[in-house]
Amino acid sequence: MPSALNKALFLFVTLAVSICLVDAVPAYSSMGELSETSGDEVQDVDVKSPLNDQEKWHLMARDLHKDVKTLRDEQFERDFRETVNMTAYEGVRISTPLLRPSDGCLSRNFSTERCLGRIYSVLTWYKENWNYIEKENLTSNLVNDIKHETKRLLGAINSQLQVSEGQMEPISSGPLPVKSAWMQKTTAHSILFNFTSVMIDTCRAVNYMSKRKSGQRRKGVKRPSDWTSEKN
Repeated sequence: MPSALNKALFLFVTLAVSICLVDAVPAYSSMGELSETSGDEVQDVDVKSPLNDQEKWHLMARDLHKDVKTLRDEQFERDFRETVNMTAYEGVRISTPLLRPSDGCLSRNFSTERCLGRIYSVLTWYKENWNYIEKENLTSNLVNDIKHETKRLLGAINSQLQVSEGQMEPISSGPLPVKSAWMQKTTAHSILFNFTSVMIDTCRAVNYMSKRKSGQRRKGVKRPSDWTSEKN
């Protein structure tokens, strides 16, 4: 009996440790910083109390991130079915706009106006190049939802910025590569992969602004210097 009890206890402890390790898998952000846990980008907002502007933006950004990530996974599974891990395509992804450490979105150099201005410029690039994804014959409802959600979030942010749209930092880029079917697939993957990273960092930036503005920052809320983003 003691032997059976010890074996059962050992199995229970082993299972508990395994679950904890899975829940604590770290992930990386587009700004290259590491956190102990992932998931900050989908923190819930207390909808029982009146929402400030940043909390409303966080809800919009959270929904947009969820849809972009779903579409990213759908496109990857369809076009790269033989590959399980997205990291295998790091070397072929094209560069598209991301949030950078110098954009004022980290705690060491945080600037609400500068950070929102960069978010606005980056989201504008994805909105203007979304027609490339519209040609990919993915789930039409999801493609349209992302298009409208992006416009809605842009409108909400722009309504609070102190500078006009014409004063935003322009993001210039050449035409996207479409010379072959393979390049078309990798370009679509690049856009959706990087857009997902942008939305994770955007969610965390807006959530930080909300906590900072409302004075509700509490122990355990991660600072922007701890942001992470998924790359899988």
